[in-house]
Amino acid sequence: MKMKMKMKKSHYIIVGTAVLAVTVFLLFRNSEQEHDYIEVERGDLVQEIFETGSTEKGDDVQVSFKEGGRIENILKSEGEIVQRGDVIATLNKRDLELSLREARAALSSAEASLERTVTGATKEEVEVAEAAVRSAETALSSAEDALEDQKKNTQEALRTVYQGVPTALGEVFSTVREVKLGVDDIASTYFTGLVVSETTSGRRSRDAIRRSTERIEEHKDMAIKSEITFSEKDEALEKTKEELRAIVREIDNIISVADSDFYEDRVTDAHKKLLREYRTAVNGTLGEITSLIGSISSADTAERTKITSARNSVSSAEKNLDQAKRELERVRAGAEPADVRIREATVDQAKAKVELLLNRISDATLRSPVSGTVSDVFARSGEVVSAGAPIAVVTPEEDIQIAVDIYEGDISKISVGDEVTASFVAFPSREFVGEVVFVNPTGKIMDGVVYYSIKIMLDEYPENTLPQMTVDVTIKTDEKENVLFLPDRAVRRREGKHFVNVLENGEIVEKEVETGITGEGRMIEIISGVEEGEKVVTD
Repeated sequence: MKMKMKMKKSHYIIVGTAVLAVTVFLLFRNSEQEHDYIEVERGDLVQEIFETGSTEKGDDVQVSFKEGGRIENILKSEGEIVQRGDVIATLNKRDLELSLREARAALSSAEASLERTVTGATKEEVEVAEAAVRSAETALSSAEDALEDQKKNTQEALRTVYQGVPTALGEVFSTVREVKLGVDDIASTYFTGLVVSETTSGRRSRDAIRRSTERIEEHKDMAIKSEITFSEKDEALEKTKEELRAIVREIDNIISVADSDFYEDRVTDAHKKLLREYRTAVNGTLGEITSLIGSISSADTAERTKITSARNSVSSAEKNLDQAKRELERVRAGAEPADVRIREATVDQAKAKVELLLNRISDATLRSPVSGTVSDVFARSGEVVSAGAPIAVVTPEEDIQIAVDIYEGDISKISVGDEVTASFVAFPSREFVGEVVFVNPTGKIMDGVVYYSIKIMLDEYPENTLPQMTVDVTIKTDEKENVLFLPDRAVRRREGKHFVNVLENGEIVEKEVETGITGEGRMIEIISGVEEGEKVVTD
């Protein structure tokens, strides 16, 4: 009896487990059947804009650089015939090319890092990472020693420069003391015993010169002291300069008094000449002090620049050591899925930077968008121009172009040089290729919507092309290779963000995604948020 009960119980467990499994399967299947799904795919995307325009009589084409910079060469002159694609001018690309080399090196490093992360570290790689840490530690120690040496060298260099300050101030004092004595003699000769405004003014200037001379002597005496700082010597020089300027002003006043109606015949020509000599002497001394201050400032700036460079080297060495230590930790720890995604993102960013720099370098060469004649040249070699500034005007040999109005939401995607495919309503059997040659930065309102006009030139036109013919154009504005994408209907927008519903373990889970370009067939690039192969709800 017990045996029968045990067998019966086991039978119930097996049946129950089977029922549960079937139920879960049906629920999962029903969940999938309730919605339409599509898997996240990887491939190439081409972003295109479709519009309808019309032919019109061709206008002159004004050409300009997309970015500003210094013009390296102007290769075409007024009246010269050019073919489409001929180089009209170039910008200096040295900085961009240096940046490109750095970006390619960073990309190579990022790709190697990704490969190491995926494959895992070998013993040799661990040893290399450890050696990198030791090398970075040595580099940091050397940079710190170099900084200390530079500080000592700077102090010695500045000490040498400031050695001339006491001598210079001594010479200044010697000059102004002689001037003071001479002014005292002139004042005692002419500015005593009389009570007129000129006399009072002359005595005030004499007293001011005495005070300035005393203060210059104080600055000279302070500069002689060995224990004062560079800043205190700077202050002595600056204050001496101010006193010299004051003395010049007071001598000018005494000269004015001597030339006044009251004193014109009283003050001898010899004394007037002597006053002007005093002014010349003080002005000369003032120029020497000003030059000394400038020399000290230049030396101080140069030395501070060296100190700053040495400190930057220490900072860079510290960062390199920190990076080397993190890399060693990563190598020892092994790869995590999150690490792989981070490395992949770094590679993508590095590729994007290389692509951006290649585009900028390409844009630094200004080519004629049409075949024709250069009718005007506005710039010269060596001139610095801003983005969009007119460089030249080309009168096209073709007297037909295509005008298209672009919705404001799309105009930011379009640039001069974008590839265009066109088909004429009047000639439906053929397609023609060309490119965008002009984008008008000024919009216009049509039926309450803002549009921007662009001009398109084709490589060739059908025979018997007439103005006002309707043309359907496809403008290729961007292209990306090997990216994740989903159809537009699978992506929902809310509060400026993008979301998708993903099937995970039989349940619908909402995920936020970062999107990129929209390509052919309304396919949207997915930069992050989901992975290849995941099932996304499309209804």
